[in-house]
Amino acid sequence: MSMKHSLVALAALFSIGAAPAGAQQVYKCASRGGVTYSQQPCSTRAVNTDPADVPVKPNSKEADLRRKEQNRVMARSMRPRDGESAEQFEVRRRRAPLMPEDRAECARIDTRMPVEAASLTNPDPAEVAKAEAALAASKKRFADLHC
Repeated sequence: MSMKHSLVALAALFSIGAAPAGAQQVYKCASRGGVTYSQQPCSTRAVNTDPADVPVKPNSKEADLRRKEQNRVMARSMRPRDGESAEQFEVRRRRAPLMPEDRAECARIDTRMPVEAASLTNPDPAEVAKAEAALAASKKRFADLHC
């Protein structure tokens, strides 16, 4: 054998030894049915490993000042307005802590309930039954919203 052939044979031998035939990544996955082996990672779920910000404890003096200012603003807004009756003021005061959407729904119910109550005087018994059901639903929603 010539030197050239022996070098080629030696290079081929090293290349075969360096890369095992058919070697690939294998993942061992545990599941309810037991253990399975896969060529792909077991879960496609991403895990956030970014460091979390450490919350800063608020200064109690600042929190007290902020709370006092919020109380002042609320007190100013809870004074009776010019031309507002005691009943209107009480409704506004009671609904102040509600979310804006809930306050709007309460106002719609306020206008709907008198119409439903007036429908109770209809001579048609079927219409009266519908009006009673609608009025009962409106009263329940009114109570649920704390209008």
